[in-house]
Amino acid sequence: MLRTFVAIDLPVAIQEALDSFERELQKAQAPITWVKPERIHLTLKFLGDVAPERIPEIGKSLEEAAGAVSPFRLQASGCGAFPSVKQMRVIWVGLKGDGGALNKLQQGVEVAMAELGFKREDRPFRPHLTVGRVKGRQHLRTLQELLIARQGFEAEAFDVTELVLYKSELRPEG
Repeated sequence: MLRTFVAIDLPVAIQEALDSFERELQKAQAPITWVKPERIHLTLKFLGDVAPERIPEIGKSLEEAAGAVSPFRLQASGCGAFPSVKQMRVIWVGLKGDGGALNKLQQGVEVAMAELGFKREDRPFRPHLTVGRVKGRQHLRTLQELLIARQGFEAEAFDVTELVLYKSELRPEG
């Protein structure tokens, strides 16, 4: 079985901006597992374990869902934490731009995958880029201050022109 998810990849320029953003927050020396910038993506749908022989049909359905939406622009903008900055467990960078097209694409993926038997997501879609996961409470006040100071973060806009079906491998190091 392959652990899979559907996402939008980020251009190198955005990865570099996120790398700089992470390095600033790392100054807090808080216990965070940082996502390597080249692995940051915008998840549209987590599929879970999939038999390898199903990949072609999933790919075909994703092509159809993507074809229903014209290319659009997004921009990494703002930052925060889930569930909140005071109780942070996940550090994220937000997105702005053509939210209507993004939502149409995400809903198209959701419907296409439901038609193939994948469970629909119960939670509303909240587009974000996960940059770190909190692993402890030390130095969190400093991290909170740095995060609040960076709420105006912005990277250049980029065009969304394709979907990616990822295989995810769980390892002890992430």
